[in-house]
Amino acid sequence: ILSASSCHTDPAAIKADIKLNQTYGAYARNVMDVYLPLRRDTSTKVVMLIHGGGWVAGDKTNWPADLINPFLQWGYAVECINYRYADGDFHHQMSDVQQAINYTNAHAAEWNIATNKFALTGASAGGHLALLFAHAFDSTGAVKAVVSLVGPTDLTDTLFFKDAAHYNLGYIFPQLLGSTIDSNPLVYRNASPVFYHRAVPSLFIHGSNDDLVPPAQGLRMFDSLRVYNIAA
Repeated sequence: ILSASSCHTDPAAIKADIKLNQTYGAYARNVMDVYLPLRRDTSTKVVMLIHGGGWVAGDKTNWPADLINPFLQWGYAVECINYRYADGDFHHQMSDVQQAINYTNAHAAEWNIATNKFALTGASAGGHLALLFAHAFDSTGAVKAVVSLVGPTDLTDTLFFKDAAHYNLGYIFPQLLGSTIDSNPLVYRNASPVFYHRAVPSLFIHGSNDDLVPPAQGLRMFDSLRVYNIAA
């Protein structure tokens, strides 16, 4: 599931005010597609979708219309963002999420939606980024909830490395973090959402038979948040 999804967004199947390929930052992958519900006002909240792909692949168009349309019907705006692929410093992906939020806030009046009312939803690697940003990097409190679909939470877990290596994916961790865990264990801890606990309600969705991102990854953070009486 860390690999890129085979789904593809079909804008023609989405009933919304659509703004494709909005540039929110200086890098080539700093673009997002925006879907605004036809009936909206300044209280309309935003669901930001962060794609999977092992931090090295995937695209904003991986989200199917069947997932986007229900959010629109429930009155949410939806954003599907691209972000920089892994380049040795996970802070770059965190910066991209922050810039996407800043761009949205800057256009909130024009788009007739709320500011600083975001729910982050990410799949696999995107789930990891959503959790990490919400619990460790959201200094303004813009994120009000986060949903992780099979997102890794503990990058210090050696069993997780073995599972990834079984699928020939062991290379992605040094590519994301710039080093091996043996040479720099601290950066692996710093990039692990499980070690953070801001008061952001968090939903973890895992498959019981997933042998790449096992349910234990989500349960570990779920248990940690509950210790701090954070809704999960």
